Amino acid sequence: MPTEFDPSRVRREFPILSSRVNGQPLVYLDNAATTQKPRVVIEAISQYYKRYNANVHRAAHALSAQATTAFEQVRRNLAEWIGATSTDELIWTRGTTEAINLVAQSYLRPRLKAGDRILLMECSHHANIVPWQMVAEICGAEIDVLPCADGEIDLELFKRLLSRQPQLAALTHTSNALGSVFPIEQMCALARAAGVPTLVDGAQALPHFDIDLARLNCDFYAFSGHKLFGPTGIGALWARRALLESMPPWQGGGEMIEHVSFAGTRFAGLPFRFEAGTPDISGVIGLGAAIDYLRIQDRESFERHEQQLLQHALACCATLPGFRPLNAGHDRVSLISFLIDGLHPQDIALWLDQQGIAVRAGHHCAMPLMSALGIPGSVRASFAFYNTLDEVEKLAQALDQLIRSQHSQISLPQAITADQAQLDRVHQAKGWNERYQALMALGSSLPDLPQEWRRDEYRLHGCESRVWLINTLDDCGRLACRADAEGRILRALLALLLESVNGLTPNEVLALDLPGKIAQLDLQRHLSPTRGNGLNAMIDALLQFARVSQPTT
Repeated sequence: MPTEFDPSRVRREFPILSSRVNGQPLVYLDNAATTQKPRVVIEAISQYYKRYNANVHRAAHALSAQATTAFEQVRRNLAEWIGATSTDELIWTRGTTEAINLVAQSYLRPRLKAGDRILLMECSHHANIVPWQMVAEICGAEIDVLPCADGEIDLELFKRLLSRQPQLAALTHTSNALGSVFPIEQMCALARAAGVPTLVDGAQALPHFDIDLARLNCDFYAFSGHKLFGPTGIGALWARRALLESMPPWQGGGEMIEHVSFAGTRFAGLPFRFEAGTPDISGVIGLGAAIDYLRIQDRESFERHEQQLLQHALACCATLPGFRPLNAGHDRVSLISFLIDGLHPQDIALWLDQQGIAVRAGHHCAMPLMSALGIPGSVRASFAFYNTLDEVEKLAQALDQLIRSQHSQISLPQAITADQAQLDRVHQAKGWNERYQALMALGSSLPDLPQEWRRDEYRLHGCESRVWLINTLDDCGRLACRADAEGRILRALLALLLESVNGLTPNEVLALDLPGKIAQLDLQRHLSPTRGNGLNAMIDALLQFARVSQPTT
């Protein structure tokens, strides 16, 4: 009988997990975006720079020899771990995205003709969509899409799409937005029977379970190190040797050559012909330490614990009013994407951040999936083996507190109008927590912009959710701007900006030092980088309107 897994043992091996955010113990639930790193990974990178920092494959001195030995040993360990038959089949890349682009440009593009087809999955990450769109546009090819917004695959439909003889089927092992684990072995077997090559995006799979390439029987497999408890900026592409040998190099430069003259170049053999320039040596060393760490763990117990976290999260959140998970399927990794009625995902994520809980909000680089679901985005809480049941309960408790506060705000008198008293609360707040509560109330109370004015021509780009800004002057030549946004915080920021500029002439706005006035509220320090960029975009748009609206002399 399996022993009960104790996450407290492994948590001590991850230094960042003992930190605090916004005065609260960190609850890190954004593992699908990037995982945290164990001490052995951090130390391996540090030791490389301290003890044997040198370029690989090139010099005759001892440091280079030591670096090269360590660098290539990682390739051997990785090949063994995932079941590759040869280290020549493993190409170092910056991550899954670069690996897929390499296949798109080096394998598919030379083979693609006008009228050819490429088969994609509806739930794919943008990295497994956009590169194929780019080569399809260049070559005049067409794209077919396999529906899977419900987290399930219709294998009969998949077979029918394969019968159209696509030049490649780009598959997703595990959805980063739904958590669904797809039947890749069956899908690759069907594709092979139809004579269709397959690429599998494994970025979200390897962090949760081991793979065996011989069983998967795909043609290309790509993954990223930073989702695998390793460093950022490093990943790998595995491909069948025969395919790699048929592919021209994608990038040219040092390392990938055997001989260069002005008469021509002879390229190096595998895998080096696809690794132009100095590689990310420290990244490979760190990834090797992450792989070594995982290989000595009982990953089956990790998986059981992660599934326990998932089920506990679903059970704790099921009673929350308006809580709606996107995927109700059973075959998935420890990830939940959800919505809460009446609350924008960005507002939920910001609220959780104030409680020290890190989640992801938005489209998760899966906009076609969100469109198929009829939503702009969701909140995603993704778990790793170092998360605890207590952290799951903190997530549910924080959501419950947010929902209760939302209901109380809706019942307030005059909740449909933003009056001066609410604006004053924001300006007079003492400390960020009080100001945040005032901002949420202000954003909730603003009147909605009529639907007919929510047009693309008024969309303000550069914000993490949709913002509409209608810049106009009144009959006296003073600013009379209107705005709206999907998130309450963004609505509140718009209210503060419009309060500052509406009723002023363009010259008065330009003399106002609007950025300085907003900076006095100390918002940027507490906003996420993307939300801070959105605030800057709003300010820039208003100032640009004031500039072009100045009266001519």
